Amino acid sequence: MADILGHELKDWLPQELLQGPPLPEFLKIYWPWYMPPTAEFQVSDLVISPAEVNPGQVVTISCRVTNIGGEVGDYTLTLGGDFMADQTVTLQPGESKTLSFEVTPTVAKTYQVAVDGQSGSFRAVTTPVAEIRVENLIIDPSEVYVGEKVNIRVTAVNYGSAAGTKKITCTVS
Repeated sequence: MADILGHELKDWLPQELLQGPPLPEFLKIYWPWYMPPTAEFQVSDLVISPAEVNPGQVVTISCRVTNIGGEVGDYTLTLGGDFMADQTVTLQPGESKTLSFEVTPTVAKTYQVAVDGQSGSFRAVTTPVAEIRVENLIIDPSEVYVGEKVNIRVTAVNYGSAAGTKKITCTVS
């Protein structure tokens, strides 16, 4: 419950002596040797899929963003290289999310992409390629006890112009 100044009772309690003078936490006045917890982010696991397409077909570029800091925070993930875009995500301490960009090449060539320090490429070619997408994920039942059976079904659809195969991996955590 907030008081008339928009702060909760816990905000008015004095901060620990190690942090600074016994002032309310929301004033953010700290001793010079104390660094308050902050949000800090790590970007990993860049995936570009598929690696080869025909011009006009969609390519998904994704990576995982993790808040390795001690406070909630916003992070703006930036896609660079031959395509430019950005996305902002809010993460709690220790929380991770996978963010994705969808891009569509217009001409046949090798495209370079970079996402916050990670880089890769994909090719757009004029020869026919398979573009297999996994759709319609069904998990039945959606909640179970340990040891109970779960049915997981997906539909794989080839939107490309050639036959092909795709390895589908199911990870349960």
